[in-house]
Amino acid sequence: MSVTFEPALWYSVTAQDDNEACANFGKTFDVNPFYSNAGTNCYVQCGLCKHNMTITSATLLDPQPELS
Repeated sequence: MSVTFEPALWYSVTAQDDNEACANFGKTFDVNPFYSNAGTNCYVQCGLCKHNMTITSATLLDPQPELS
C-alpha cells in the first residue's frame, strides 16, 4: 500500500517496523501529528535501529493544527 501526502499538511499516521534485526520488528506505531513537508520523502524512523518504517495509513487532520 502506498500513501500519498499533500504538501505542508498535518496527518495522523501508522507506521510498521519491517527490519527483522530490530526489537521493534512487526510492531506498529501511531504518529500524531505528522507533518508532510513537501509531500515527498515522508518517512517515520525507528528510534532503536534508525531504519525507515513503512507508513501503512495516513489520515489528514481536520482541523489542521495551528502554529503559534
